Amino acid sequence: MQPGRPRMLPFALATALIVAISAIVRRPGFTEGGLASHDVGGILYNAMLLRSGGLPYVDSVEWKAPGSFYLAALLAGPEGTDIAALQIAANCVALGSLALVAVLAWRLWGPAAALTAAAVFALHDAHLDSMDANYVTWALLPQLAAVLVAVLADRRRRAQPVPSAMSSTASQASGAPDDADPQPVPSRRSFTASQASGTPDNADPQPVPSRRSFGTWLMAGVLCAAATLCKQPDGIVLVPVLAHALFAGPRRDLRSGLAVLLGFLGGHAVVGAHYLAHGQLGALVASYTGINWGIAYIGHHADTPLRSAAWEGAAASLYFLALPLVLAGFAIAARPREPSPETRATLRLLAIWSAAALVSAAVGLRFYKGYFLAVLPPLCLLAAAPWGLLSAATWRRGLARWFAAPVLALLVARAALQLHATRVDRAHPHDDGARKIAAHIARHSQPGDRIWVWGWHLWGVYAYSDRLSASPLYKTPGLLTRFDNDTWRRPSTPVQFIPDSPHAARLLRDLEAAPPIFIALGGTVPREQFTGLRRFLAARYERDRRIQVGKVEIWRRRET
Repeated sequence: MQPGRPRMLPFALATALIVAISAIVRRPGFTEGGLASHDVGGILYNAMLLRSGGLPYVDSVEWKAPGSFYLAALLAGPEGTDIAALQIAANCVALGSLALVAVLAWRLWGPAAALTAAAVFALHDAHLDSMDANYVTWALLPQLAAVLVAVLADRRRRAQPVPSAMSSTASQASGAPDDADPQPVPSRRSFTASQASGTPDNADPQPVPSRRSFGTWLMAGVLCAAATLCKQPDGIVLVPVLAHALFAGPRRDLRSGLAVLLGFLGGHAVVGAHYLAHGQLGALVASYTGINWGIAYIGHHADTPLRSAAWEGAAASLYFLALPLVLAGFAIAARPREPSPETRATLRLLAIWSAAALVSAAVGLRFYKGYFLAVLPPLCLLAAAPWGLLSAATWRRGLARWFAAPVLALLVARAALQLHATRVDRAHPHDDGARKIAAHIARHSQPGDRIWVWGWHLWGVYAYSDRLSASPLYKTPGLLTRFDNDTWRRPSTPVQFIPDSPHAARLLRDLEAAPPIFIALGGTVPREQFTGLRRFLAARYERDRRIQVGKVEIWRRRET
């Protein structure tokens, strides 16, 4: 047995235990079977379209990224409507993200860091993603994989292709295996590349160009594309990966940067080919890149003063990520005075990644908690640095014991309480109304019948009833109504109808051409202001009073 292996085993077992505990914490996500965010209803609707031979952006007016739609079509049962199966898959993906955080920390800093990073991450991730199959959950795994592959590609670039005879003899004489894992020495004065990464001190500092290295960087770009396909703002992970490819080595490496960019473009090939085969590539480009609707969403809060937006972002960051921000801040402040080139490159990678993820979380200036899930990994990796506040060497100092310990205890307790509150909340269904309405519609309609619902809390009705929308406008924010203006700490004001919206006329044309069997109007939508829809209902529909769900109006088509 190699000398380093027994020492690693306890860390590996402890990290596995953290993943197992996280799985227990996520039990409601595995068993509740419903959705926590109604965005998941939109994901399932587009999965239904794909399963039925339709296309998001063509048969639905959509601005979210398509990757989650394809995943749901594969994972949510044969019809793309099995929400319980999708939630199980999503929580398994979330546990995979936790495991990748540990692997990344191990590769960057060593086994003890893997335990630290995994523990800090597990205290926050299930709270931030609400144990739900939302876009942020699917996007995080490829982001982490992209950074991990970039780190491995940089290690390969730095590796010495053929060790010298003298160094081989010295290695054999010392009995240390060439691939022995590093034992970091937490010193602020110096931190060598061999301590940070495990590469031998006599490694050739020049990059080693090879087809294999080019392919590894290419794969990092493909994974960046996968993250973007799941959630457009999370594609900003391309920035730190590209910076690492270009600047982490001893010299600027344009070849590796080109590989990342080619991989990023190539990662869109499968989805692009699907749309191209249907002659709808333009629809994909226009909607996926935000030309149609995304820019309007981003610009919805464009009139917010910069100072106010900055304050909101800082307050939300501290509220959701107080513990990892404190730990990461200490690691940056206490970084080695004379770091090795590789340690310097690692710190630059994590700093760029953190900053880019914070920019991503600010899109729309609403600062929802789920947006901060992408910020969590680089902060946890910084927190796990060998000279960080949680390292053994730092903890042995009186300063850490007497001053940092009470603050950390309070922050850990706060994070645990937030996690517990999310777990309790997730154990209760958030979509009872949608399920009841869907069950009623399914009983009183035939497969293939179309419906239409108005209201974000009713999006799940489509999947639960297994009925598609009678119009591509299956959801209406930014189309019939203005975008909601709620934020991470403020509820939305009443929804406002857009009287001069061209989409109102389009919707009425769709409903006139193929009247749906049922129409459901939510209690929070401005249904009285849409006079054209009211006239259409009065002429061809009747209220269905066999079911009552809050203030929702259910209308059934009159039999002719």
